[in-house]
Amino acid sequence: MTLTNILPVTDKTGKTRRYLRVKGQKLVKLPDLPTSHPEFIAAWSKAMQQATGHVPKPQTGTLAKLCQEFTRSHGFKGLSETYQSALLRHIDKIEAKGKSAMVAHLRQTHIRQDLAPLLPGAAQTRLKAWRRLMRFALDMGYIETDPSAGIDKPKMPKSDGHPRWTADEIDAFRARWPIGSVSRAIFELIYWTGARISDAVKIGPGMVSREGVLIFKQTKTGDLAYVPWTCPLPIFALESDRAMMLEAIRVCQGHMAFLATKQGRPRSAKAIGGDVSHAAREAGIGKSAHGLRKSRATDLFERGAPTNAVMAWTGHQTLAEAEHYTREFARQSAVVGRPERNGTGTVEKLAAPVAKSGK
Repeated sequence: MTLTNILPVTDKTGKTRRYLRVKGQKLVKLPDLPTSHPEFIAAWSKAMQQATGHVPKPQTGTLAKLCQEFTRSHGFKGLSETYQSALLRHIDKIEAKGKSAMVAHLRQTHIRQDLAPLLPGAAQTRLKAWRRLMRFALDMGYIETDPSAGIDKPKMPKSDGHPRWTADEIDAFRARWPIGSVSRAIFELIYWTGARISDAVKIGPGMVSREGVLIFKQTKTGDLAYVPWTCPLPIFALESDRAMMLEAIRVCQGHMAFLATKQGRPRSAKAIGGDVSHAAREAGIGKSAHGLRKSRATDLFERGAPTNAVMAWTGHQTLAEAEHYTREFARQSAVVGRPERNGTGTVEKLAAPVAKSGK
């Protein structure tokens, strides 16, 4: 960006002062600083905007320009839509604050100051945005060292996240919302698949393989999830749950997505999440749709599913992620006998372990 409309005026003492000159407007005095100084650029930009009503394009090398270049880059466009959306909220704020700040002048202290007023969750995402921006700046040659390196990730307060639904709560929801209602269809699909709501709104019959397995690419991670749909079930999965799900979603079938509206329009993830929460409250349950994902992972572990099967079904990328959803069960199972199953794979009773004789 070239700084235009600058009028240098030299006074009797030989000192040169600079003014912004726009036809039909009064001269506006600019700071007595070099034209490359961030404060001079900021003052010039503000004066131009007030005089012309237009926002000048960011200058190459500024943080604002870097933000724009990054969001147009292949690296950014290669991220999932969900992650792009999360990063963009913070990148827009960084751009707004750094219209005239030069990337080469950034220091670690500037990033720390930007993170300081944010809550831990927001601060973590803002730091991720900074780190991606700085890696991009390194690749583009704007900086030689990364000022975001060495900044510790803000600590989150201890939390178990979205609480899982208990068996009693699942029964209560089913009792309140019968087969044929949209709320039941949404509930059963999310509970059976263990999908995030961002994926539940997109999955449809076209994703069921010839072998009868629902295979869909997760929006958040880009990894595939594999859910038994019409294929024979493994011993750790309940046929009754699948049958209820297949029957429940008939009310929404006939379109590209299982949970499309009657007119075939896709439902939004926000609407789906709100529907589950509202329907749960109607049944006296204070849980969310994401809690059903946790319940699915826990249920699979509880019924003896191996870890790799749980990870394939729910789409978790690492063992640590899968185990995060099953800590409660892991502690409980340490003191309870393993479930016994009948010929259909359903749990009949909990078998008490037999104490071995010391004789």
